[in-house]
Amino acid sequence: MSDLDVFEDALFTVFGHHQPARGDPGSIGSYSHRQLPTWCEENGEKKIHYRIADLSSTNTKLFAHHQWDAGVYLAEIVCERCEWADVRGRQVVELGAGTGLPSLAAAAVGAKRTIVTDYPDPDLLANLRLNVARLKSQAPYALALDVEGVAWGQDIDSFVNTYGQADYVLAADVLWVSSMHAALLKTVCGMLNRSDSSRFLLVAGFHTGRPVIARFLQAAHDMGLVFAKDAPYEGMKKWAT
Repeated sequence: MSDLDVFEDALFTVFGHHQPARGDPGSIGSYSHRQLPTWCEENGEKKIHYRIADLSSTNTKLFAHHQWDAGVYLAEIVCERCEWADVRGRQVVELGAGTGLPSLAAAAVGAKRTIVTDYPDPDLLANLRLNVARLKSQAPYALALDVEGVAWGQDIDSFVNTYGQADYVLAADVLWVSSMHAALLKTVCGMLNRSDSSRFLLVAGFHTGRPVIARFLQAAHDMGLVFAKDAPYEGMKKWAT
């Protein structure tokens, strides 16, 4: 057990805190949902498997060494395939992906193409490629599922020239560094197709802090994002009319 693990466990013991995350660095997790395709079925249960990146100085700073509950909830939204978040036949990009679980779910349920991205750290991207390769090996047909390193606010035109714009941009638990909000929004707005049917699906846990989330939502509004009235809790969509 690392010094970081000891410190985390001690904090949870002293303060009785529930960390909104699961799994340990280097471990394999699984996600189940009834709407996953039959080729995901194992022992009567439809599952996606993912690996959490090994602990490193970089992914500790990026908090990529756990599967955060927000990512699980975003995968749930994708798998439910409701009208306001139906990625089937659409192009999807995930930002700050960590394990890439929501992207794996999107590819499995029928997204036309999915690009799973995180900070261009070699260890993080290598782990994402392992998760993508695992899902591709399960599928009975070729999945259009790619991994790309993306530093928010940088090289957006190059990304769009390579992959085109997305119908859906996904992000989970990415708001905790307020100084990165502008770069995140620049990336979202640059990658998202300028259509009334396009969506930015964002999940942020309460541990992020309500004032931080409120500041981001105001900044998003100022960038032209508006709230979708057809989504629970008035989820965000693109663009203002």
